[in-house]
Amino acid sequence: MTPGVAATALRGPGSGPGDRADRARAGQLLLGTGIDSLGSGLSAGAAMLYFVTMVGLAPGAVTLAMSAGAVLGILTPVPVGRLADRYGLVRVYVGALVLRGVGVLCYATATSYPAFFAFTLWLMALETTTFPLQQSLLGAVFEEGARVRLMTRVRAVRSAAFGVGAVVAGLALASGSRSLVVALLMVNGASFLVLAWTVLLIGRAAPDAGAVAGSRTAAPDAERSAPGRPVLKDLRFLGLCFSNGLLSLYETVLLVLMPLWLVVELGLSPALPGLLTALYTALTVVLQLVLGRLRWTEAATGGTLLVSGAFLAAACLVCAVADGLTAAAWQVVLCVLAVVLLTVGENLQMVAAWQTVFDLTPPQRRGEYMGAFNTGSGVQSVIGPTLTYRVVLPLGPAGWLLLAGLLGGAAIAFRGLAKGAQASRTARSEEQGANV
Repeated sequence: MTPGVAATALRGPGSGPGDRADRARAGQLLLGTGIDSLGSGLSAGAAMLYFVTMVGLAPGAVTLAMSAGAVLGILTPVPVGRLADRYGLVRVYVGALVLRGVGVLCYATATSYPAFFAFTLWLMALETTTFPLQQSLLGAVFEEGARVRLMTRVRAVRSAAFGVGAVVAGLALASGSRSLVVALLMVNGASFLVLAWTVLLIGRAAPDAGAVAGSRTAAPDAERSAPGRPVLKDLRFLGLCFSNGLLSLYETVLLVLMPLWLVVELGLSPALPGLLTALYTALTVVLQLVLGRLRWTEAATGGTLLVSGAFLAAACLVCAVADGLTAAAWQVVLCVLAVVLLTVGENLQMVAAWQTVFDLTPPQRRGEYMGAFNTGSGVQSVIGPTLTYRVVLPLGPAGWLLLAGLLGGAAIAFRGLAKGAQASRTARSEEQGANV
């Protein structure tokens, strides 16, 4: 396959068999992702309330299990990524999806706290491993010109399908039918198995199926010549992971901080956070489709990272202004504006950061590096709620200003570290070329 074939395949009809094959693989990935995300929306929208209101577990005990699972989820992506690099990306990815599917099926039938706790740890430990594996698969199967385009489409499909699943889950909970909610959780379990089958088909049909199925064993010469450093020894890349974790605070801002701030601090309607989440979801779908049509050069990617930080910081500044107002109407208007700015910043950051990190990862350690990079959002999910609730919220407008500085600074740090890593990689390549 020549460079650019996959990009052509994703743009529209082509003339060669490679075009059709790439379109087929892209379609399979999008379909499998949509089914998987629909199931995840069903589970995320129903699981916690189901175990509290229908099974009868204590809310504090449920959140304790989820916190323990989140900590465990930080530790798993790197070793699982190493397994993928050593034994084959498709093999490990499919295995992780099957384990998640089986785990959810067991999770749906749990009626005691020990069973709930054990299955929660099982699922949350695996949850953080599959997204970086999907990113690695996308990069391994599709050519450079198509990666960002397909990644944005994957995220658009994920957002839309997840939203639909969450709405259906809410209706099921409102019906009061325990059997219906259990059935929805089992649908989520089956969705992982569907995605596993899709990944297996994509891996078998890839142009370099041997490399995707067993990357290190399939390319021993490449590994010996340029295996790359273990990620835990790459301090600059670890700095990127930390910066990404700080930037990922926008997740906590949207899902934890803003709902509490809107309802508890500003005294606005409890329905408003749900409406803002719907706005965020719809805007994300549109933005991902638009961003996927752009060409992402190295210079454009670096500039976009800084722009994304500016949008995220601006969203916090708007919230600081709203916090100082007393008119509810103006508070609502500014909150809508803040969510729009936050959503634009998030989507720009995700696309630009993913492309930057993918370009910087050693090919023979891609699973390991992608796993490490995604631990940033895992760390954020552990410390983010406490940081925003205990520090930002009590400080009022000053807290929002502090958060704006943190997000803006993280974007600047990410860009600086990325430029340094790129320069270092270029220097090593030139040195290797001179030695040859």
